[in-house]
Amino acid sequence: MPFPPNDGGAIATLNMIQGFAGAGDQVTVLTMQTHKHPFSIDQLPDSLYENIQWFQVAVNTKINPSKAFLNLLFSKLPYNAERFISSEFNKNLEKVLQEHQFDIVQLEGLYLTPYTATIKAFSKATIALRAHNVEHEIWDRMQQNTTSWFKKYYYQLLAKRVKEMEFKALRKVDLLIPITKKDVESLPFKNHGNIWVCPGGMPDNHFQMSKPTKPQSICFLGALDWVPNQEGLSWFIETVWIPVHKKFPQWGFEIAGRNCPKAFVNHLANYPVTFMGEVPNANDFIDQFPVVVVPLLSGSGMRIKIVEALSRGKCVVTTTIGAEGITPQNEKELFIYDHPDEIVQLLENLFSNPQIIKACGQNAFKFASENYKNSRLIGDLRTFYHQKLQELHELS
Repeated sequence: MPFPPNDGGAIATLNMIQGFAGAGDQVTVLTMQTHKHPFSIDQLPDSLYENIQWFQVAVNTKINPSKAFLNLLFSKLPYNAERFISSEFNKNLEKVLQEHQFDIVQLEGLYLTPYTATIKAFSKATIALRAHNVEHEIWDRMQQNTTSWFKKYYYQLLAKRVKEMEFKALRKVDLLIPITKKDVESLPFKNHGNIWVCPGGMPDNHFQMSKPTKPQSICFLGALDWVPNQEGLSWFIETVWIPVHKKFPQWGFEIAGRNCPKAFVNHLANYPVTFMGEVPNANDFIDQFPVVVVPLLSGSGMRIKIVEALSRGKCVVTTTIGAEGITPQNEKELFIYDHPDEIVQLLENLFSNPQIIKACGQNAFKFASENYKNSRLIGDLRTFYHQKLQELHELS
């Protein structure tokens, strides 16, 4: 369920839905209501019913240790995907397809591709896969970063299974909509003419420079039930923030994110940081700070949270993996460093020279405004879809 938009996936999906609807398309959304995204469509604001029809199915995607163990022993399907396979969801999908006629059925992510057989059985629609990332790369990078032999083994196995599923899924869809150009290189799709790169954008009214109310604090905002965020945040605190804070004790570091495991909350309590938990409004939180950090060591795709921060005129500090899929000029529109010593030196320089922070924020805002407005990105994707539908019509 992509509402409220409080994580990267929800933001990217909701902005896509609203973009199509705002352009005048009739949009039908069939969504899963899960423990991580439990919001009911009955409580959606009226604005999300303009050209949008919503259907929702409750699906239990909680990790079940016994099912995970059986999956490990007897299945070739990654457990990540198995949790999203639901007979009730499939039944509702059949019903929606029988009652409506669609030009395009767009799947938001790999774990919806098991339903392609149902779509083909009950609809003549063109199937598009919007790949938010290259899933197997996430697990491959995580196994490279862990020192635990069991986690390394399990992550390697997941990477292998996810890669097999990912490559098979590409043969079942008609169009591929990756979120970055780099992802195109990692996904062997049959017809490059049927690929359109559509980055995650932000609503046009979201672009607004804000004056920080906490000029001597930095922040992190992200889903804290996502292992790469926990991994990167721990690395940043232990190798970067502790030495920086010793030299600049007047500066603070505030961390916000939803679904943070209790063990990680306790872990954060050992360091000179302030944990805010889940915040009601991401923009209001980010707007308080001049600097936003996105320290990722693993992951794939594109960090929509970076685009969100750039569009608010923030100075972003991230890693090479964090900046994947985004093409600003390093040290002008954001800062990209991978070595802890380099980031320590950077932050010390920023804290001593606030004019650099201000200039970076202004450049970031200009870059985001020129490249990530949702109306332009959706307009380009709609043109691509119309072109492909016309080609199919001519062939038939």
